[in-house]
Amino acid sequence: MSTTPNLRTSRGRLALDEESKMLLRRIVESMGRRQLTSINTLGHCLKFIAELETKADVAAELDLSLRLFRQVRTLYGELGWKDIESAVRDRLDDIPYPDSRLEFGVAYYVTGLAEGVAMQSYVDSSCADFAAIARSHVEAAARRPEPSRFYAYCEDATNRPQAQQFLDRWVDIGRRSFGQPGSDSDARAVELELRSHSNAQMLADFEERLRPLVERCGLALPAAR
Repeated sequence: MSTTPNLRTSRGRLALDEESKMLLRRIVESMGRRQLTSINTLGHCLKFIAELETKADVAAELDLSLRLFRQVRTLYGELGWKDIESAVRDRLDDIPYPDSRLEFGVAYYVTGLAEGVAMQSYVDSSCADFAAIARSHVEAAARRPEPSRFYAYCEDATNRPQAQQFLDRWVDIGRRSFGQPGSDSDARAVELELRSHSNAQMLADFEERLRPLVERCGLALPAAR
């Protein structure tokens, strides 16, 4: 049985009821799941890259994701819970791996946008530890390259049906990372100032950030499922 979470905030200690404690746990687990997804994807896709410098860049991103996950795992333990890897393992099963370097490029970019939007909502979190992890991610994400190979691939209109399939697949995965808009737990997370934006606001921001890629590639933003 877990101990009572002791939430350190920038304004001291925050008392949480049982419902809020479970919300807090889900939020930390979601952060951990996203970092583990990034770790697994980057490790899997290193095999697609031949150029040493590019491989080193991807390895550096992998190292960043590992460091951020360690911070999330430490926070999880400090809040009174154990073994975040086991807690989120089942939620990793429905995340596919890219099948090629081309798909890896768009998957990495799209899921990176989703993660950036999610992390941006935590940079002013009432939880000082959330805020510190989020700032580390946001600062690093600003240096991510755009998917130049995917842009070049889409210049040939005959490639766009395949490119649209890649986009559809990874936009759906990105959207799912924001949770259910309009739920009680969504409103409660904002009320507690654990994050600054609702799921609906984050989803809208994610889609807005995607539009330049969609328009440049001559594709369509897939409809939400």
